[in-house]
Amino acid sequence: MSGIMGGLLSSYSIQTPATLVMNLDATVGAMPGSNITTSASFDGSTQRLSTTGLLATGAAEGTNMGTGNFTWECWVRPTASIGYQAFIDTRGQETGYSAVETDGAFFGLNNNTLFPIYYSSGALITSSIAVTLNTWTHVAVVRNSGTTTLYVGGVSGGTYADSLDLSAPYVNIGGTAIGGLWLTGQISNLRMVKGTAVYTAGFVPPTSTLRAIAGTQLLLPLAATVFTDMSSNLLAITNTGTVITTAQAPTLAAATTDFTGTYAITTTNAGATITYNSANGGVFRKSTSSGADVMILGPNYVTGQSYSVFMAYKISATSAGRLLNTNSEATKDWLLGAYNGNPNAFYPNFSVNLPSTGADTVWHFAWGTFNTGTSLGQLYTATSAQPTGTSFAVTNAGGGGFNQLRLFSRSAGSEVQTADIGMIRVYNGVVTLAQVQSQYAAFKARFGY
Repeated sequence: MSGIMGGLLSSYSIQTPATLVMNLDATVGAMPGSNITTSASFDGSTQRLSTTGLLATGAAEGTNMGTGNFTWECWVRPTASIGYQAFIDTRGQETGYSAVETDGAFFGLNNNTLFPIYYSSGALITSSIAVTLNTWTHVAVVRNSGTTTLYVGGVSGGTYADSLDLSAPYVNIGGTAIGGLWLTGQISNLRMVKGTAVYTAGFVPPTSTLRAIAGTQLLLPLAATVFTDMSSNLLAITNTGTVITTAQAPTLAAATTDFTGTYAITTTNAGATITYNSANGGVFRKSTSSGADVMILGPNYVTGQSYSVFMAYKISATSAGRLLNTNSEATKDWLLGAYNGNPNAFYPNFSVNLPSTGADTVWHFAWGTFNTGTSLGQLYTATSAQPTGTSFAVTNAGGGGFNQLRLFSRSAGSEVQTADIGMIRVYNGVVTLAQVQSQYAAFKARFGY
């Protein structure tokens, strides 16, 4: 009964929609010494990535650029100069760049040359600057107040007067919707932003992993076998033809913030007991019970804020402590994930679930939510099957949130938990069961389910 009622309450007691405000994901390492080390590799014949289905909120996918400002950018490394080759294509069922278009655009390489082009319904820009085979180059298309500019290496390669409606909701990367215009080479660090001309003049290409600035519709570091959208949309990515990763990657600096670009990551790791590992698309791994090494980031949600925290984790058998904790316990005591080495814990200043048994070493998903309007704390849990309701739900007026999140230990370095953490996402409201199920579907394959 509690599972059914918890699911219903989560749907009807939300005061405001749950919006992603923090996104820490080890798909691309976000700690000193870890950065993009791989990229998506396309074979020039069958491979592409595409957005499909619905958003995590159940709405239609949100890659519609409209008629206003926008920015598309990525790093590319072509390895062949045969035929038209797509970096990004949003033209639905069309395959030829010269076909009449009203709903999307082609951004890629010209036929048998290495001069990037942009095309949409009569608007055509052919770059005067070429890219080089087997070399990483930053390319961007930017529309600013009705003028679209194609940048190669931060330098303008041509402009066009353009206010065309880019209303196509779906995106294809490395090819087109029905096949063709295949890319031979690599892409990394791809971002699509609606409403903002990120670059309005010549610029120095970004030298760090891109983050989700305002208006970001799609953000793909493209640095893991399980390709994950890092924007707040959480678009589902379909891998056609088995796009793989390669050791080829642009030289970019390690990340210093979460993927929203909002919260700085404080890492103390003198003992090197926290490492980045490529397992499961990327994980942060705590290897010993030393409490001196720690990662800290996130908002202060100790009072007056409904929230949800989603995490993916796998406990190690070598210690029994707290996995995800508040950094300051002065106002509220808070933890999620593991307690004394047992999974499925949630303590938002009261016990929603503090397990004393169940220790294992499999991947777990946890969604901890607290509604300040109803004082309801809920925990959704999952391993090999998606949640069908809350696993635990308790009401307590003394509940609350956290003052920053602390990975792998309690405040002051006690109760250390060795484990792998794949991701942590924070929302400023209570997620619904539909959102939980959508997130599970998006990430289950990455963690072996």
